[in-house]
Amino acid sequence: MKTQAEEIRAFLIDNIEKHPSDIVTVTMQHFGVTRTTVHRHLKKLRQDNQIVQSGTTRDIKYFLSSSLERSMSYAITHTINEFDVYEKDFSNIYEKLPKTILDIVTYGFTEIFNNAIDHSRGSKINVSTDYSNNNISISISDDGIGVFKNLQDYFKLDDLRESVLQLNKGKMTTDPANHTGEGVFFSSRVFDVFEIYANNLHYIRDNIEEDWSLETLSKMDKGTCVKMLISPDSLNNLVGTFQQYQDSESLAFDRTDIVVGLSKFGNEVLISRSQAKRITLGLEKFRHITLDFSGIRLAGQGFVDEIFRVFSKAHPGIKINYINANSDVEFMIKRSLSTHL
Repeated sequence: MKTQAEEIRAFLIDNIEKHPSDIVTVTMQHFGVTRTTVHRHLKKLRQDNQIVQSGTTRDIKYFLSSSLERSMSYAITHTINEFDVYEKDFSNIYEKLPKTILDIVTYGFTEIFNNAIDHSRGSKINVSTDYSNNNISISISDDGIGVFKNLQDYFKLDDLRESVLQLNKGKMTTDPANHTGEGVFFSSRVFDVFEIYANNLHYIRDNIEEDWSLETLSKMDKGTCVKMLISPDSLNNLVGTFQQYQDSESLAFDRTDIVVGLSKFGNEVLISRSQAKRITLGLEKFRHITLDFSGIRLAGQGFVDEIFRVFSKAHPGIKINYINANSDVEFMIKRSLSTHL
């Protein structure tokens, strides 16, 4: 025989889809319990990943987490369109999300799906979405050449890992006539967590922890899988993210931030000018650049000179800032900057 607590939670599961906005009142009336009691059981169901809460205060709605579960496969043809796929097969499962989260999900889904169509050189795309640990998860994969290999070939990069750095700068695309190179850049910054699996590499950008990692895989030399996670409670905002990287007057996408650690392979120390050129490749497309030196123990004279003197002298209209440099790195940067005087 069920306890009352079990009966209340079963009732919530059975009726939440029919009463997304007034399920608390309906449950109170059915069982003759207080609002606090119902909210306690809703909290338990949320903790167990059985339901999702959307919105705040009077706009709160609840729905089953299982309604966010869907997996679909598509052949890549000349007629397939990312917006048609999204509208037909996925828009209905996201429609209950808060507007700001819906904007992010729609943007990331369509941008990454379009990249798979236009750049993967594959034959099919798989999409899956679910909800767990208070996160909406969207996974889009293809069976093509792999995004990092594609970039390495196009830009003639010496090391496959450098593709991760170039991809994160923005405006780096293998099809400049038809693409701006903004999709991955903004998707990787507006989701809570953004991951790419391709060519035996796994890149993670965690915007909650403000951290990143690049790991070597052993069993994924073909294809690309992009995984994007965001909480329905996230404060991220798509328009706000765009505004961080655009000129306030022209609205041009003219600034970028670069994790300097992505230019360092293994236990390398950043010493040489060739290492610095991994950073400066393509930066002439921007007007404002921020270099993040988090985790960099040492940067040599040649490395900083190539960026802060040589590149800056060749591109006087570009402003380069730096953050999170330790005292040794900052000394070398300031030493290089002093040669401008």
